[in-house]
Parts: sequence; structure tokens; C-alpha cells
Amino acid sequence: MVFRQRDSWYKSLIFNLVIGFLIIGLIYFLFTRQLRNAGQGAMQFGKSKARMILPGEHGKKFDDVAGCDEAKEETREIVEYLKDPLKFKLLGGKIPHGALLTGPPGTGKTLMAKAVSGEASVPFFSISGSDFVEMFVGVGASRVRDMFEQARKHSPCLIFIDEIDAVGRSRFTGIGGGHDEREQTLNALLVEMDGLETQEGVIVLAATNRADVLDPALLRPGRFDRQIIIDLPDIRGRRKILDVHAKTIKLDASADLDVIARSTPGFSGADLANLINEAALLAARNDRPAATQKDLEEARDKVCFGPERRSRQIPDRDRRLTAWHEAGHTVVNLFCKFGVPLHKVTIIPRGPALGMTMMMEKEDRYSRSRQEMLDSIVTDMGGRVAEELTFRDITSGAQQDIAHATNLAHAMVCSYGMSEKIGPLKYDDNSEHIYLGRDITKKEACSEETLREIDIEVKRIVMEAADRARAILTAHHDMLDKLAEALLERETMSAAEIRELLGLPADDPASAESSVVPAPAAEPAPSAPASES
Repeated sequence: MVFRQRDSWYKSLIFNLVIGFLIIGLIYFLFTRQLRNAGQGAMQFGKSKARMILPGEHGKKFDDVAGCDEAKEETREIVEYLKDPLKFKLLGGKIPHGALLTGPPGTGKTLMAKAVSGEASVPFFSISGSDFVEMFVGVGASRVRDMFEQARKHSPCLIFIDEIDAVGRSRFTGIGGGHDEREQTLNALLVEMDGLETQEGVIVLAATNRADVLDPALLRPGRFDRQIIIDLPDIRGRRKILDVHAKTIKLDASADLDVIARSTPGFSGADLANLINEAALLAARNDRPAATQKDLEEARDKVCFGPERRSRQIPDRDRRLTAWHEAGHTVVNLFCKFGVPLHKVTIIPRGPALGMTMMMEKEDRYSRSRQEMLDSIVTDMGGRVAEELTFRDITSGAQQDIAHATNLAHAMVCSYGMSEKIGPLKYDDNSEHIYLGRDITKKEACSEETLREIDIEVKRIVMEAADRARAILTAHHDMLDKLAEALLERETMSAAEIRELLGLPADDPASAESSVVPAPAAEPAPSAPASES
């Protein structure tokens, strides 16, 4: 039998052609789609990244901003203009084109801008200064123009540029040239804020903590007409900020926010918010229904110095050294007439410190006298002197105390003009950072003879302070030993407990120090809130 095979070559050809056309079609489809998306991306690349927040979306008002009453008053005019622009136009007045919010980090600059928008009930365009700068030339300037074009369509409105120093740095550095792309973006911003085609109804708010590096053309009237300073809050401002954040947690009736406000000088609004949150977490960790005063103080110490390290194994010798060291700080402080009032003492390790003596002012202080500065140095030297008198040896635990005392004495001689030998002259140590070569040629040097006299004066101040501390502790060595033994037993003691233990009047600094050794004329400088060992 013979089998005949049919010829199917044309079927194979058709099949291969169909597969080929399908592959080519798929490649063409993907390629054209990629080109189309790339074209759209290129068209959108120069568009502004500013996010428009509609009125009521964030819900912030002036009532949510505390501790900066003057800044709120300065921004109320902007709010009034955004609410009723016609009232100002009929009077012929011109509202500021822009306002620059300056101040340390965490003081509420962004919150203030949100509050202005919330009070005025106008659209709020928010963008960061770093969003303008890209690797491609001209993109930043294009985004600036597009942002203002969108803002004019929603006039009256508010534009908020956070961290404007990323794009508004000075162009006149004097060395090394500049960044062309950033300068083009800055030029576009300058023109949009006050150029030939500028239209009213768009107010620019910007925030930075480095106003000193901004371009002078950006700060002139007509662009940023006002610089609104939002500084660290004072004691009343801190109390108001604590009240605002305390509404979000449950506080025990024993909680005293006045004590927390008084014991947190230098805290920003963000620090105080963190403190309240830490207190709530501590209360929850200990299964308490509400945050107590103990939780608030522990949260404050944790934010300032780190958490307690009770699990750290401390040898008995080091524990005794710490107790006498902190007792030395405490006794010397109690007998310094101009010292910062004592708050509490602890020998529980916290952060890098093995113990801590905390002092607390009754109110904010913005200047210091020579006597107050000298007593601060005497208190610093109390720990080292106590070790020397008790153990006939010294340790490395006084490192931070010596550094603070030396820096304070150096500031008294070189910055505050409190040395009779050196006189009321200022000698810089040229330790500040050089900004973009602006100060690279600046040199304020003094002769080697003057430097030697400065060293002698600094040493004299510190050594005389050590002698005063030694005289106080020698005269009251029984108090030193009694307090150190009590610290070994209790670990933490408040100022009231210490005064009761030593038989001293409450809330009245001992004045017997003057009979121990006369206090020499000294110099002012901010005192440390705590002495660490």
C-alpha cells in the first residue's frame, strides 16, 4: 500500500506570517504608547507640583496657634484683605505681596500659614522650595510660572512656600560661582512676585529658619514686605501651648502645667507637643487612667536628657562616686546666693549621664549678671571638688562640668567684656561656619600676647570658682555626706526633700556662702539647666 502526503507548505507560510504580523503589531503598539506617554510626561514636567488645599480641608484656625500672639496680630491684616479686598482698595491701601515667616525649627511657621488660610477661607497652594529644583534646566522656572498662573485663576488665594531657602539662597556669594538652575528659578520667583504683569489677590507666605542666607532682592519691600518672627515661646506662651496639646489627652487632677512650662525654657511648640505625647504614652505603659505630674516630669526629662537606664548595671564604687558628685553640685548650689534655684537631684543613669542635678528658674531670663555667671561656674566645679575631698581622687565624671565652666568663663572674657584685665572688648574665635565663601576672607585675629592673657583670665576665673566650691564643701562637709547617703538610698530627691533633710529654710537660698568665702566679681552667661556626671 502506498501513502501519499499532502503538500501543506502554504499553510505553514500563512501561519508564520500571522505570527510575525502579531509580533510586529504588538511591538508597534507598545512603542507608540510609550512615545505618547513620554510626550505627555514631557508636557507635564514643567507643571507646578503645588497642592491646592480647599478651605476647611485642614480646619486650622488662629485658636490652634498658641505662644506667638505678636505674629498672629501681624497676619490678621492678611486675613482681613483676603476676606474683603475691596475695603482696602477703596482706601487706596496696598496689602503686602508676601510675608516671610522666620524662626527656629518647630515653632509653628507652617501651622501659622495654615491658620491664615483657614481664617480667610481661601484656596491654599502648598509647595516646598526643593520641589522647584530639578536636574533639567528651566524646569524650576517653568513650575514657578505655572504655580502663579494657577493661583491667579483662584484669586484671592494664598501660596505657601516651605523651606524657601532651598531655592532663594543669595546669588552673590563672591566665590566659586552659583547654581544656574537655582538662579533661574529664583529670578522667575522674583518676577512673579513683583514684575510688570503682577496681579493683586495672590499673597505669598514663605517659611525658613535661615533668613540670613536669602537673596536681598527677595527680601525687599514689594516682594516679602514683612518678616514675621515666630520665636521660641516664653513661659506664658509655653503654658498656652501646653493647654492646647493637653486637650488631646487625659490629665490627672494633680498635673501642674505651670511647673512644666517653667521648667522647659528653650522648648519649641513641637518639643512641647512631643512632651505631652510622651506623658500620655508613659501613663498608658503604666496602666494609669490619666497622665499624672510624675508622667509629665518624666517625659520632660526623657525629651531633654534621654530615658532612664535602670537596667544598667552600675558598680557600687561608681554609684557612690555619682552620689557624692551630685551631692557636691547640690550643696554648692544651695549656698550660692545668685545660683539658679534647685529643682531635683537623681543618681539614676539617664542618657550618657550617670546622675543629674537639675536647676530651674522661676521665670524666663534673657540676661545674666556677673555674679550669676560666677555662681554657675562654682556649681559646675562642686562635683569635682566633692570627689576630691571625699575620695582623695578625681574621676572623668566632671568632663561636661569642666567644659561648661570653661566655655562660660571664655564667653565672659571674650564676648561679654567682664574681665577687668582684658577690658570691654570682643575677641572672636572664628569658630562659626563659613557660608559659601562670604566670610572666607574675614579674619579678626589678635596678638599672641592677648591670647595668652585671655587664657590666663579664663584659668583664673575657673580656679577661683573651684576654690569657692572647696571652701563651701569644707565648711558643710556634714551636709555633703548626709545628702550623698540619702541619694544612695532614695536615688531621686526633690528640692523640698533636700532642704528638709539638711534643715534649710524652704524656698530661701542659703546666704551663708558669703561668710565662707567672698564671691569675686565675675561675668554673665546662660547657666546650664542641669549638671551631669
